Amino acid sequence: MNYTDFHSVNSTNIKQYKEKTVHGTALLPFARYHTSISEMLPFYPIHWHEEMEIIKVQSGKGLFCVDGKRYEANAGDILILRPFVMHSINRLNDNDMEIDAIVFNLRLLETGEADLCTIKYFAPLLNEKHSVPVVVRTTDDWYHPFDQSMTSILMCDPSQEGAELDIKANLYWMFYHIYNNRLLNASQNAVEDKQQYTVRKALEYIRAEYMNQITIEKIAKHCGYSEFYMMKLFKQYTGVSCVDYINNYRLTVAGRQLRDTDDEIASVAYAVGFNNVSYFNRQFRREYGMTPREFRKQRV
Repeated sequence: MNYTDFHSVNSTNIKQYKEKTVHGTALLPFARYHTSISEMLPFYPIHWHEEMEIIKVQSGKGLFCVDGKRYEANAGDILILRPFVMHSINRLNDNDMEIDAIVFNLRLLETGEADLCTIKYFAPLLNEKHSVPVVVRTTDDWYHPFDQSMTSILMCDPSQEGAELDIKANLYWMFYHIYNNRLLNASQNAVEDKQQYTVRKALEYIRAEYMNQITIEKIAKHCGYSEFYMMKLFKQYTGVSCVDYINNYRLTVAGRQLRDTDDEIASVAYAVGFNNVSYFNRQFRREYGMTPREFRKQRV
């Protein structure tokens, strides 16, 4: 298994590289997701978004890669990811994992343009001046009240009258525990900010061009660096080479297409950027532990 560890630059430019998924609505920029990390979906590729994300491991265990650092998480553990952080989710050995996540834009908690609370507590996160702790363990003193708010949000019925207030109230409680326990950390320096932006730029280029021929030369040129520096930086922050990541991402898309469509295996291989079906089959088996045909037979 290849593990992928998914700003100080012009904010207008950076927007073109962010994840394209829309989380929630303009009225309620908030969404909930349930994901199973298993043999059928052994990894969720590195990505980033401008929203904050909080993930709870409901069962099993897995590996989370956040800005180049790896964190093992067990059932009950909660991960807090600030806006713009690069992250991925991976199967850990042969362990399956069930996770629930809430993704929300911090503007959800604003009360007005001159909201001093927003300026004091949320603006530093949006400006990446502070980072929150990555993993909240079940043994932490403040775990239970934090988990209680997380569970309330996950169980909230969005169709009920006042659901938005319920969600906001619990989010405020979660931030209260973060600040009350002095769990904010100073962010990295300007050099690290720029390096992470460069890697995000490379990642999003791959996500946009995966179906076409991609070379290290093209990625380096796109990011404005030499091939040697680009490969070194990419490996430093993701833990894998550019080539391994490209294959990893292509195989992720291929797995979804095999699961969700009846397209021929060869057609899927070509659609995700593999020009050789035999090579695609070998890489697929290496990542998923089975052939594309065997993988498709497991569809429910």
